[in-house]
Amino acid sequence: MKEYLSEDIIRGKLYDRTIIKKLMSYIMRYRLSALLSISMVFMATLMFLLGPYIFGYAIDHGIVKGDKGMVIKMALLLLGVETFRALLVIVQNYNIQNIGQKVMMDLRMELFSHIQTLPVSFFDKNPVGRLVTRLTNDIAALGELFSAGIIVVIGDVFIIVGIIVTMFLLNVKLALVALCVLPVMFAISIFFGKRIKIAFREIKRKLARINSYLNENITGMKTIQLFNREKKNYETFDSVNKDYLHEQVRYVRYYALFQPALNIMNALSVALILWYGAIRYFSDDLTLGILVVFFAYIQGIFDPIRDIVEKYNIFQGAMASAERVFGLMKESPENDYDKLTLGKGAPLQEVEGRIEFKDVWFAYNDSDYVLKELSFKIDSGQSLALVGATGSGKTSVANVLTRLYEIDRGVILLDNKNIQNIDKTQLRQIVGVISQEIFLFSGTIRDNISLFNSGSDERILEIIDELGLTHFINKMPQGLDTEVAERGANLSAGERQFISFARILAYNPDILVLDEATSNIDPISEALIQNAIKKVTKDRSSIIISHRLSTILNCDRILVLSKGEKVEEGTHETLMRAQGLYSQLYKLYLKKEKT
Repeated sequence: MKEYLSEDIIRGKLYDRTIIKKLMSYIMRYRLSALLSISMVFMATLMFLLGPYIFGYAIDHGIVKGDKGMVIKMALLLLGVETFRALLVIVQNYNIQNIGQKVMMDLRMELFSHIQTLPVSFFDKNPVGRLVTRLTNDIAALGELFSAGIIVVIGDVFIIVGIIVTMFLLNVKLALVALCVLPVMFAISIFFGKRIKIAFREIKRKLARINSYLNENITGMKTIQLFNREKKNYETFDSVNKDYLHEQVRYVRYYALFQPALNIMNALSVALILWYGAIRYFSDDLTLGILVVFFAYIQGIFDPIRDIVEKYNIFQGAMASAERVFGLMKESPENDYDKLTLGKGAPLQEVEGRIEFKDVWFAYNDSDYVLKELSFKIDSGQSLALVGATGSGKTSVANVLTRLYEIDRGVILLDNKNIQNIDKTQLRQIVGVISQEIFLFSGTIRDNISLFNSGSDERILEIIDELGLTHFINKMPQGLDTEVAERGANLSAGERQFISFARILAYNPDILVLDEATSNIDPISEALIQNAIKKVTKDRSSIIISHRLSTILNCDRILVLSKGEKVEEGTHETLMRAQGLYSQLYKLYLKKEKT
């Protein structure tokens, strides 16, 4: 079976200086809170080390000597130390979680903001699901790194080092005996850590396969049911699911062995302390309190080691996620695009709407040109129809006019000004597009017409009345407040087009491009939309692209394209008399309409 989402497999290094430096730049925004958390971790570690020592001191100077007052004092002191440590842990956990959430918010906002500046060509090559994963799962992995990784591991390291140093300060020989198992324990941790890492990587890879297969099949459920593919797809998913189960079982098996192995080392260390400590105690070289302190410390050193091994996967997963997030941030934005500031290019004082293409060449991929030396003019207020077979380059004209894509050669002029010198945000206020595929947002009909901009219902209703679509709103259950499902799934193709025409009038561009605006609709809706076209193109320079030639009969001029080249230009009458490509297309259209 094909491997899906290979780029989501964890394969990054555990430490990458560039990525760590970038992550630190976000943490440094909250440097005071971060330093406070590290300080509290250090203080909590000291309190942790102090607890067993107080207990041992109480034994040697209170219980053994029969001093009840000393025992009570040490008990109260131990209660105070543990209470203070608990408070430190609570504040430290809240603080680090707060930092992690703020860093996640900053990263998510910056990444989303950057994505909005990327050219359309980027989205042609990158699936939406992958980008959503960057904004959600990958940034969540970084949040886990901050909240359950860095500070926790720092605390674990403090505890391990603190215990070792304290044990040697208390009794060097007993410390050497107690810690002689550490090399074996570290070897066990490295052995199982590597295998747990591999199993974790395979789990992520096979989970990606499951997600991809589910997404594809649920999306295509209609086709699956129409072609009776349910059983075959069930068998395929069963195989994928069993592969995932196998990796999960392997992962659990390693952990099932790793924990007892550490427990055995722990028990061995306790036994060595008991054996050697008893010998020293009977020789009066060691107090009972110090022996008890060692028992407490050796128990406390294994949990941090186990925790560090378990955090390994979090670190590696977070590094891989950071690499993908920062890699996406490196993608180049649109040329001269500024998402916040309008009018960076030379402003147009008053738009007349004159358009001119001069020897325009354009290719989506390298030198495979879809527009070849294309030249034409549109005077102010004129309408130009683009006609041609599928793949002739009609939609590409709209794409380069709005600078969704940049041309390779030639020049496009707007009122005798090169559009390369007009800020894109300003250009897209001037040129409005109604495309074949109408994208509607989740929200109300009002929201989709106004694009969530504030405005009065009176203006929206005026636009609807102007377009002759009042009956469309009146038949909606809640009028303008009718909820629109995702992508307008609860509306017909014609109803979605009605909203797009109302939207463009509300946007009020100076130049209009209609790209197959009458496709895939019924004859009654087409008649309404034809009327709407007359309304929206009135007094506007416009380009109309349509396979339905009835839509373009009233255009001032018709431009016929073939394989990206202009082959004919003129009015409907002159082109019919020329008996060229347009005449053939029109005759085929009439024949199709009759049948």
